[in-house]
Amino acid sequence: MLRIRTLLPLGLIVANSFMSCGQQPAEPSAPVYTGDLPELRTHGVLRVIVRPEPINYLPRHAEQVTIDYDIARGLADALGLDLILVVARDYSQMMQKLLGGEGDIVAASLTITEARKTQTAFSAPYLYVDEILIMAAGDSLPESLAELAGIEISARPSSSYYETLVSLQQQIPDLRIHAASETLSTERLVEGVVQGIYQATIYDSNFWNTISGYHDDLDTPLILAEDRPIGMMMRPEDTQLKGKVDEYLLSRALTRHRQTVFTDDLDGLKKRGRLRMITRNNAMTYFIHRGVQVGFEYDLMKKFAEQQGLRLEIVIPPSHADLIPYLNEGKGDIIAAAMTIDEARRVQANFTQPYNTVDEVVVVRAEQDSITSPKDLAGRTVHVRKSSSFYRTLTVMQTVIDSLTVIGLPDDMETEEILVGVEEGIYDITLCDANLLGVEQAYGRPLKAAFSVKPTTLGWAVRENNSQLLSSLNTFIDQLDRSMYYNMLKKQYFSNTRTIAKALDSLRVDISGQLSPYDDLVKKYALEYTQDWRLTVAQMYQESRFDPNAISWVGALGLMQVMPNTGRDLGFTDLKDPDHGIHAGMKYMYQLINRFDPEIPLQARVRFALASYNVGYGHLLDARRLATTKGWDPNRWFDHVEKAMRLLQKPEYYTRARYGYCRGGQPVHYVRNIQDYYDAYVATLQRVDN
Repeated sequence: MLRIRTLLPLGLIVANSFMSCGQQPAEPSAPVYTGDLPELRTHGVLRVIVRPEPINYLPRHAEQVTIDYDIARGLADALGLDLILVVARDYSQMMQKLLGGEGDIVAASLTITEARKTQTAFSAPYLYVDEILIMAAGDSLPESLAELAGIEISARPSSSYYETLVSLQQQIPDLRIHAASETLSTERLVEGVVQGIYQATIYDSNFWNTISGYHDDLDTPLILAEDRPIGMMMRPEDTQLKGKVDEYLLSRALTRHRQTVFTDDLDGLKKRGRLRMITRNNAMTYFIHRGVQVGFEYDLMKKFAEQQGLRLEIVIPPSHADLIPYLNEGKGDIIAAAMTIDEARRVQANFTQPYNTVDEVVVVRAEQDSITSPKDLAGRTVHVRKSSSFYRTLTVMQTVIDSLTVIGLPDDMETEEILVGVEEGIYDITLCDANLLGVEQAYGRPLKAAFSVKPTTLGWAVRENNSQLLSSLNTFIDQLDRSMYYNMLKKQYFSNTRTIAKALDSLRVDISGQLSPYDDLVKKYALEYTQDWRLTVAQMYQESRFDPNAISWVGALGLMQVMPNTGRDLGFTDLKDPDHGIHAGMKYMYQLINRFDPEIPLQARVRFALASYNVGYGHLLDARRLATTKGWDPNRWFDHVEKAMRLLQKPEYYTRARYGYCRGGQPVHYVRNIQDYYDAYVATLQRVDN
């Protein structure tokens, strides 16, 4: 079995209190050696240098978002070596680690350039991208390369973009190149164009697609370089390793598909090796949580794709009304979006047999007692999305219930937002499927089902001529019905509670001086990572209530509720063991705190890290970007970034966010609770000491 662990760059972190800092600890020793494939085999490991975040945006158009990490794992497996992921922040650090013998291969979506080939060797390309000009939207944009004369374009000298600009300058001498600071990411340069700091910059087409949704203020008037090859980087003398890497990449055939529209059946999907799932970005179907792709529909489709030997890719249309058109136009292969099977939809697509049966229920606030049957809806107003099956249900009910008013809401609204509206009194009543109501109740929403309207069946949709895919899906559903996997998945998403009661630990701290049964372990690793042990205990209490066997609804384990994949990447497999679980959690917090600019006040970095620990680093970045656009301080958590975080559960914001939907109130409560526990612990221990 492939074993994976991760070596992380270290830096300054919090110590002694939530608001103070300590000295920088020494970086843990890493194996340092160079050598070709025979040397690697003597060590039994392949050290692959990667960027910190495996998922760096929400896929919306069938992009493969973990391509570098996937290649690293697949290559190590093909070579029969254990995998060590060596995390590096930027190109210069990657070069240092590669040539210095701390890693063997760089897998970081690096463009193959002539300048880079003078120092290193590259694999065969596994991807191709265009490099495009980014400028503020306006009327006076260049329409040809010749019109770049007089325009200043900013790029880091170490980037492939800079080499492209130098080459262009030979054709267009009046093109001006600004050498940007090496500390600036390309996305920071893009933000600088928005703010008017830079006139223009250059970005690759793949990553531009991930951020373009929330940049109406930018335009891409020109392609500056086409089909730039992306490859893996190695030391030039490692010829045997390069041969094996090329062999693996060519067999994997990771080249770009120019065509994006396909309408063929399962045999065509298998030739391309991918299944495109058309879905919605919400709490039930698909979203990113703690840097991991999750969702009930996503997990089911991932299981099916694995059985068929296919890679699952995600397609998210702009609204619910676009789901079936996207399918029939060939922009995806299957709709898996908790879709009710009804006659209106059957004429547009072929549906599988039902994979789930749920009740359509009338939803009201928990204290509402006046609605218990259909007749009680007389004179009431019900809000639902107009494209939903609920709207059609209510239209029928209007024929027999006097003065029932049905208001159709926009098709880009998610049912969760409508339920929030009922909770907050914006809407009086709505309809939804009982399983989705269960999810919201698991998060503690004060809502209830007033009564059940009718049972409905949920199915997956394919195109009418895709009989092979339909047959395979129906076989898969037959297997699901009898599987423990399906029952556990339903319990995971629709039954497990997502909330933790606000109660302080029952230990008599004032008598024992102990905050938890694990104080000694926490203090040991607090010294290693220069962290405040009381903060870790507060976080541990919030995560698990000091239960080492705790398992969260998404499968996080142990005292610090570390995701299994994160634990493996950090070098830990037995997360229920208190020593390993605490060590993994503190090491992960260490990593998160050091991902933020050291110029940000330390207390803010700690709170950002806590929020990232709870829902994922990417969502925190989205909240900071949103805070900036709202005029709030992106370097302060309370009353600033936390306010923006709450907005990321609203479609008008998360549809334009890089990482998409986030249940924003969750990290807000998480950080506040930990702050409260921490304050209480510090005050109690001070009384004990006195």
